[in-house]
Amino acid sequence: MRFCDLLTPDSVVAGLRVRSRGAVLEALAQLLAPPDQALAVLEALTEREGVGSTALGHGFALPHGRSSVLEQPRAAFVRLAQPVVFGAADGDPVDLFAAIVTPSHFTTEHLSLLADIATRASEPRTLARLRAAQHASALYAELAEWGQPA
Repeated sequence: MRFCDLLTPDSVVAGLRVRSRGAVLEALAQLLAPPDQALAVLEALTEREGVGSTALGHGFALPHGRSSVLEQPRAAFVRLAQPVVFGAADGDPVDLFAAIVTPSHFTTEHLSLLADIATRASEPRTLARLRAAQHASALYAELAEWGQPA
C-alpha cells in the first residue's frame, strides 16, 4: 500500500485558504472522512497532534491518525495558499500537508505509509515540484509519480 494509491483527484487540494493549525486539520478531516465521519477523523488527527507536531520541516507536515470508524485507509494532500505555523522543529511555517488516517488495527500498514511519505518529503526537488504545480490536477499528477521507485 502506497500513499499515492490512496489519493483521488477529490482528495488533493491546491491553494487552500486557512489561517490556523486547527483549520488545516478540519479541512483535512473533511477530505479524509467517509460520509458523516469527519468528527471522528478530526479527533484522530487532533489526538495525534496532541502528542507532538507532525511537521517534518521545510514547510511539510504529515498529519495522521488511526480510527475505529474506518474500514479502509484514506489519504489527502493539501497545499495552502499561505503557510501556517504548525510547530515545526525548524520553525518554518507549513504549506504542504500529506495526511493519512487508517483503521485502528492497521498498525504495520500505518507505519509503512508514514515511512514512504517521510522519505519522499525529505527530497528538496520533490517539495519544489509540489509547490510549483499550478492547480490541483497538476499536484495530483506530481503525487501520482510517488508510485515510482524513490
